[in-house]
Amino acid sequence: MLEIGVVGAGVYGRTHLGAFKQRERLSGDMRLAAFAEINAEVRRTAERDFGVRGYPSLAEMLGKERLDGVTVATPDHLHHRAVVECLEGGRHVFVEKPLSTDVGEAREMAELAERKGLLLQVDFHKRFDPYHVDLKLRLRDGQLGRLEYGYCWMEDVLRIGTGVIGQSHWGAGGSPAWFLGIHMIDLTCWLMDFPEPVKVYATGAKGKLASLGHDIYDSIKATVTYANGVAVTYDTAVVLPNSHEAVVRQGVKMVGTEGILVVDSQYRGARGCTTAGGMETPNCGGFGRKIAKNGEVVQSGYINDSLVDFVDNLAELRKGTPLSALAGRYASAREGLISTRIGVAIHQSLAGGNLVQVPQ
Repeated sequence: MLEIGVVGAGVYGRTHLGAFKQRERLSGDMRLAAFAEINAEVRRTAERDFGVRGYPSLAEMLGKERLDGVTVATPDHLHHRAVVECLEGGRHVFVEKPLSTDVGEAREMAELAERKGLLLQVDFHKRFDPYHVDLKLRLRDGQLGRLEYGYCWMEDVLRIGTGVIGQSHWGAGGSPAWFLGIHMIDLTCWLMDFPEPVKVYATGAKGKLASLGHDIYDSIKATVTYANGVAVTYDTAVVLPNSHEAVVRQGVKMVGTEGILVVDSQYRGARGCTTAGGMETPNCGGFGRKIAKNGEVVQSGYINDSLVDFVDNLAELRKGTPLSALAGRYASAREGLISTRIGVAIHQSLAGGNLVQVPQ
């Protein structure tokens, strides 16, 4: 049986814990063995809610638990230290996006995983959205012809800006581009089979969050030109009104010589209103529910699918499948490095107010 550990039990760390606890209960092919969380109160709450042992440090968890794989759900600037510690300890790793906000760190992690012969997978869950899979297949089949340009948008309500990336534990590098844009950057790179990114021009606005004591961008617009001649624009923001009917507005449009396809990931056909919650457009594609054969209501959707894909990959390795055979079937560290390079270029362009080349 596979033994899995989690680093970080905050908001998204709890998503990891819940997904693995459900997999353990329904499939029995893995066990959520432990988690590491530095905050004592958060650790006690997670221990109670998920019935699994929590450690105050990653080092202690790695020293006391026999783990096959570890998932990392820490703030961005802490990914490098946790991932390196796990890889040096011989564990396969799944890490939240972005792999890093530093090109050197991202490259170091990718190279270390390769030297160790270990799986290092990045949580780019937009790849698991069935609408995005359909778009990729249409592109592959040539239905849109030669791609000419793309446009992506991902915009969160204000409480995400103030309550998540604006918090001190997130570090000084929090921004809409790292928190949101990185999803769409990876998505479009994946849709286009990873053309080399060449140059970036970005602009940003500050004001609303600064007035609330958070020195981060309200919004960022970035256009990335790729070696295949396609330019993709990414709009991100974290200042939508908290009363907006969804926490996030998001979508992607790809335009070619023979067609166009727009995936609006907020408006998928379900819309309603309740006394308790007000207007709502539920994202059942990401946070879905289904009824299992035993009658239990379980979580489904691309958020969950991306997490348990790591377990599926570990199961393949356990059966003797070589790591090289999984190439192209998961979001690799090398692919994560591409997105980090673009993210760094976006922030360099913001800082200088000019067009920049994507760093190598």
